[in-house]
Amino acid sequence: MNYKIYCYIIFLTFCCEGCHSVKVNHTNMHTAITNPIALGVVGLQKKDAYSSDFQVTAIPEYKNEIRVQMTKENFNRTTFDTYLKAAKGNVHKIKYIDSLETKPQLAILELLDRVTLMAEIQESHNTKTLTYIKSQKEAGIVTSISLALSQELVQELNTADAVFLNNSTYKQYQLSLVKDGKAYKTIDFSKASIFGYTLSYFCWSENDKKQITLVDIINEKSSCSKNSYRDADKVLKNMNYFKL
Repeated sequence: MNYKIYCYIIFLTFCCEGCHSVKVNHTNMHTAITNPIALGVVGLQKKDAYSSDFQVTAIPEYKNEIRVQMTKENFNRTTFDTYLKAAKGNVHKIKYIDSLETKPQLAILELLDRVTLMAEIQESHNTKTLTYIKSQKEAGIVTSISLALSQELVQELNTADAVFLNNSTYKQYQLSLVKDGKAYKTIDFSKASIFGYTLSYFCWSENDKKQITLVDIINEKSSCSKNSYRDADKVLKNMNYFKL
């Protein structure tokens, strides 16, 4: 009997996990349904057998622009239904018909320049954010999103020479589109419906001055490299104060 109950619980767990993820461009993304999500925010992924949700706990300030990689993909029935749940009424008036060969497109944005991202998080204007993520090993950062926009804006993103994430006003993010070396258009996240996201996590190590420092930002399913840890306290415990 206990074995059957155990198997049933495992089955339910996998079912619930599937309900809270969506495959976009061959990548499993968490679904963003109940809370607003933005590229570059920090928070905690709450997960149990019945729900999965991301709670934003810190909003870093990016004074230097972060390079973003943009790709596009056709909607399918699953991603379109997930978008409808997040958009609450098809605000972008996207028309999806299974039988038509030509499908509307979604955009996938990923923070590409992890070096600049780490440098920005460690700047003085993000001291409170750095202190928080150092004390909370479960804190993650949203490093890629799937989103719906008007098809005109999807095309503009696709034709830009480069796309960057920056701050429009205090703790308000926007995308800056660049062509021929000049920014020519900005897109606020308020114009988008974000329905999927992936997380990355922080790795800590000690530097030559015996200080705990941020050394890497890794994908959700990856592990920190040798002698670095997601738990900053573990770095402190493993410090050798007698090492020259």
